[in-house]
Amino acid sequence: SNHVDNDADCHFTASTIAAVINFPLWRASAIAQSGFKLEGSNFIIRYYKAMQPPYRGVLATIIGMSWARGAIFYGSEAGKKFLKSIGIYGPLAQTLPPLVIGTCVQIINMPLVRATITIQDPASNLNSVSSAITHIYQTKGFIALWHGVSAGILKTVPKYIRLFLIPN
Repeated sequence: SNHVDNDADCHFTASTIAAVINFPLWRASAIAQSGFKLEGSNFIIRYYKAMQPPYRGVLATIIGMSWARGAIFYGSEAGKKFLKSIGIYGPLAQTLPPLVIGTCVQIINMPLVRATITIQDPASNLNSVSSAITHIYQTKGFIALWHGVSAGILKTVPKYIRLFLIPN
């Protein structure tokens, strides 16, 4: 049991460190991919400006990234061990856990992702994750909180499956 706790601690700690370090790059990418307007004479200047403060939704983004990556890595390892304990080996034991857990994480996390990206718009008057969630819900409906979830699954889940197919 202590080994399992240490594995979980390790996965979630590493995920949090990665989220903190990568936040400015995530923000710049979110702004660029969303088509938000930034002043600048060329791509490099606009990208540089996108990486600068104000950092709205930092805590929510870091928590979202941390639990998502931690859950996928820890859950996939634990799922693989469980499947092997019941006699399921090979590619199925390696791919099924990240497929299921990665998909579930994307579905659970999508409202947070939508809200944190929404508040990165420099022209937005929404300053918090909760105000963005409320705004999306009131203007576009409940289902809009999951807009883009299929793209998130198609982008993220194969990446984690591939990681677990590579031998340790």
